[in-house]
Amino acid sequence: MMNDRRHDEQDAGLCGRCQNVQIVTSSHGSRFYLCRLSATDPRFPKYPRLPVLQCPGFTPAPDLERQ
Repeated sequence: MMNDRRHDEQDAGLCGRCQNVQIVTSSHGSRFYLCRLSATDPRFPKYPRLPVLQCPGFTPAPDLERQ
């Protein structure tokens, strides 16, 4: 399972490792990466096109900073 998560994180680019993301899973199993910054800042799309390679709002998720 951990390898699946790493693969998903790589496919999403920065979003897969960002603390500002909320992963939304549909009833069909599709995964969407919602940028929480979009709620307060119009520069950020609600569901960015993946993979995101550059983002001024990227903040590493706390559990990933130690790796």
